[in-house]
Amino acid sequence: MPSEFALDLCFIREHAQSPFYTIIEQQLNELFAGKGTWYIDLREQEGLDIAVAEVKGLAIWESEEEILNYIEKYTMSGEPSEHDCWNHLQGYQVKVSPKADAGCCRLKKEAQV
Repeated sequence: MPSEFALDLCFIREHAQSPFYTIIEQQLNELFAGKGTWYIDLREQEGLDIAVAEVKGLAIWESEEEILNYIEKYTMSGEPSEHDCWNHLQGYQVKVSPKADAGCCRLKKEAQV
C-alpha cells in the first residue's frame, strides 16, 4: 500500500569550497528520484555550511523505520567519500502516513485505528 512521507534532514559541516548543495542534490536524486520531490535551503553561518532538505513524496514504505533502513542501506553500499553528505547529517525528522485506495487517480488518508 502506498504511503505519503515527509523527511526533514539537517546537514552541518565546516565551511568548504566544495559545492555542498550539489553534493546533497545528487545524493537525494540517487535515493528519491521517482519517489518524491525535495527542496534544499543552504546557508553559511559562523564558518559553517548549514543545509536543511525537505523531502516529500509517495512510496511503498509503511513506517518511519523502513525509510531509515532504506537510507542506511544506501549509505553503507558505497565507499565512504568526503563528498558524501551523509557524513554531515546532524538531525532528521520522518513522518509516514499510509494511504487507502480511493479510485484510479486518487488516494485518501487511511483512518487511524
